[in-house]
Amino acid sequence: MADKDWTFKQLAAEFMAMILFVWIGTGSAVSSNMWVEGGGADAGRLLTIAVAFGFGITVLAYGIGDISGGHINPAVTFAFMVLGKMSPVAGVLYMISQFAGAVVGSLVLWGCTAGLTDDCVDGVDSTFDGVCPASYNFGTDKPGPAFLLGLNTVSDRITLGAAFLLELVGTFLLVITVMNSAVSSKSSAGNAAPLAIGFSVMLAHINLVPFTGCGINPARSFGPMIVDSIGGVAGLVWVRGWWVYYTAPFVGALFAAFTYKFVFEPKEEVEEAPAAEEEKVEA
Repeated sequence: MADKDWTFKQLAAEFMAMILFVWIGTGSAVSSNMWVEGGGADAGRLLTIAVAFGFGITVLAYGIGDISGGHINPAVTFAFMVLGKMSPVAGVLYMISQFAGAVVGSLVLWGCTAGLTDDCVDGVDSTFDGVCPASYNFGTDKPGPAFLLGLNTVSDRITLGAAFLLELVGTFLLVITVMNSAVSSKSSAGNAAPLAIGFSVMLAHINLVPFTGCGINPARSFGPMIVDSIGGVAGLVWVRGWWVYYTAPFVGALFAAFTYKFVFEPKEEVEEAPAAEEEKVEA
């Protein structure tokens, strides 16, 4: 029987980190009023959100990296599973912790922003600029959580194929950065690896937010979707392209894992396992 390669402390670390990551990242989308009336956005809001997500993952990776490895993303965990760096059982438990943490993070954000939509009537209110139209499901008699808690949606201006490719490439950027900076024995990043990973997340958000809101993390997308549904606006959640956020990141992670394995992985890492087996036989 294979040795157990996970602990409850690791699962708790991933759970806690995902709560904080969702609160930081999607919270920045709400506080910066990214989704304003008419769908407008400006460079200031875009940069605010990108920096929040990027620096958020950096801070949290430093905080729990020595406990769980600081995945904080089911797509990253999936890449570790594909590469055989963690067992399927550990990977699934990590993912469950991450998805659960994302839901709790969105619930916490909902609690933090409660009251912002109290004065909304038929989606119109002048007290808070843009909050009502961006939070209102016109099929119901009341608005949902403010700004839909940073819900990811595909822009009507791009095709679903383009959205899938954007999410795939953004996730590939993140995962290949994780592998080459934090996993590779030849990496020169050292203790700065979380910075490189955070920058990759920030750059992905700068490129993707106007088009898909930038998922590249199935758990981050899942939290707001579930809590918005609980908040009574499911009709605004499960809409055009919602499935992109649960397929493209895993495909991007798979491509990144294969790229690392067959192109960038140091030779001694590949030969290490056979050498260990030979020593065991000789003993």
